[in-house]
Amino acid sequence: MKFTQILTGLTSAAYVVGSTTDLIPVETTVPTPTFDQFTTVFVSADSPELEKRYQKVRKPKSETSEEVEETPKPWIRTIYGSIREIVTPTVIDSVTFNQKPQTNTDYPQPWVSLNKDGSPKTIRPNIKNGVTRNPSPTYGTYFQTATTVVYNYEDLQAHNMDPDQVHEEVEYIDEDKTYVSLNPIIRCTPDRYFMKNLARDESSAPWCTPHDRTELRMGKVYFLTWFTKFFADDVKKVKLHFSYVKEDYRTKGMKKRSLEDEVFFSTGWLDNVNGLYPFEIQEDWLLGEFYQNIGVSIQPEDVADEDFELLSNSVVFKIMRRAKVYKKTKEEKAIEDSGITDDRVYYIILSIPSVVAVFAVCTYFFLYLNKNNRDFSDIKRKALKHKILGRFSGQKNKKYNELPQFDKSDKLH
Repeated sequence: MKFTQILTGLTSAAYVVGSTTDLIPVETTVPTPTFDQFTTVFVSADSPELEKRYQKVRKPKSETSEEVEETPKPWIRTIYGSIREIVTPTVIDSVTFNQKPQTNTDYPQPWVSLNKDGSPKTIRPNIKNGVTRNPSPTYGTYFQTATTVVYNYEDLQAHNMDPDQVHEEVEYIDEDKTYVSLNPIIRCTPDRYFMKNLARDESSAPWCTPHDRTELRMGKVYFLTWFTKFFADDVKKVKLHFSYVKEDYRTKGMKKRSLEDEVFFSTGWLDNVNGLYPFEIQEDWLLGEFYQNIGVSIQPEDVADEDFELLSNSVVFKIMRRAKVYKKTKEEKAIEDSGITDDRVYYIILSIPSVVAVFAVCTYFFLYLNKNNRDFSDIKRKALKHKILGRFSGQKNKKYNELPQFDKSDKLH
């Protein structure tokens, strides 16, 4: 179609010629350049005129960004010595899982930390003066298995060991890192637990994120993380349950509730070894409200549904809609710190004027009923006579003379 329009335009332009004589080239005289024309051509590079002409032909910027993040491609590796495997990277909220390790190991690799609400943030280590700042986290013996190894004389052949002597030593066997090494997010360990509840008197085990009573908003991806070694070694699968929690002092007891009646979302069976679950708040979770308090509990595969306590080892946080930027006042923070997080604060605020009004009415009636028992005439009379009120040592106070006043009309001698 474009080519047809171009040809049509050229044909129309050809019909502009009136006669064949118009097609004959006519010799024209070349104009002699003037001084003004040379000065227009040979302008300085910093001239505003050149900048103005350059702006006319400058290519306009595109409204859409041309830089598109390249999707990681699958790669091949060998595991357990001889098994070939194709690894497919997965990107979740700019966090790349199963990414191919970089060959240049001279510099520390970036890793992903988690904020208190479970949102990710990338940490890029740097080396300064031979010291690595913000290095990748280490986990000590948290993910190692302690085992006792018994050695006899024949095994060790130690020079200071008797032939009938037995030596026992505790050794730590590292976990299988074939797949956990492809996870760039910081793992949950007991040293990252936090204290939950209003009194901060209970550990968050096995949870590390999100923290208790944090606010999670729609439109972002958050990561639930837990300590995988919290359960028995034979637990390979876990399931997460999302339920609504009513923040009321009458229902704060950790009561046993039915999964069918209280849970509004449950995951399938997840691999416990991963220790994380990414999720995004759905519209229907809010039930038409601006926010909801929810609790997330984790159920190991060795606990049946009828034996599982929904709020046992759970974490409670708030899910909210997107809103304008709002900064809490000092008064609101003080109210939250005092443990008032529900509608009771409004009852307290509304009751304050009522208490003041009742006090004012009672004071009025008290003064009205005792008006005949009040006599301030003596006090008024003594005050007008410049007497000091009261008696001292059984004697009446005498009149006192006023102090001399400085008169501006007086002249200093």
